[in-house]
Amino acid sequence: MTEEKRISIEVNQISFSYRKKPVLSDISFRVLEGECIAVAGVNGRGKSTLLAVLAGILKPKEGTAVCHGKVGYLPQSISLFEDMTVEDNLRFFAGLAKCAVPKELPFRLDDKRKERVGRLSGGQKRQVSIACALLGEPKVLLLDEPAAGLDVEYRESLLQLLQEKKTAGCTIL
Repeated sequence: MTEEKRISIEVNQISFSYRKKPVLSDISFRVLEGECIAVAGVNGRGKSTLLAVLAGILKPKEGTAVCHGKVGYLPQSISLFEDMTVEDNLRFFAGLAKCAVPKELPFRLDDKRKERVGRLSGGQKRQVSIACALLGEPKVLLLDEPAAGLDVEYRESLLQLLQEKKTAGCTIL
């Protein structure tokens, strides 16, 4: 007997416009639990907008978008507090996720905990942002260009991390 997978992400006929410029028009799809789906397309076609709608940051003009379970969201731009340390940023986002900061961090970030985010490289800031998105063991990960700014070694680490999450049943878009 096979186990049926549940729907993790449901998008039904959503449309979204910035002022009068349509960005998303009548988009519908479903993603099952444990699936990893890439959203591809040319710049400016609404990929980031779609993820922001799914994360609940933007409201669609029409239709519905639902993620079932706790969501981890990585925006395209770095959204960290530059004057705070890595540890303080993690504590802040852990508070929002209602969880503790893990003892071990991905990407060997443990030795950067006391470092101010403003002193980190772009790739290191992306690593901290990914660590924040993973807080609280989300069931759905919405990742907007997660490999941007990462060097080859950390891209490999990211792929391994995402494979582990997928194997554990996390849905990744």
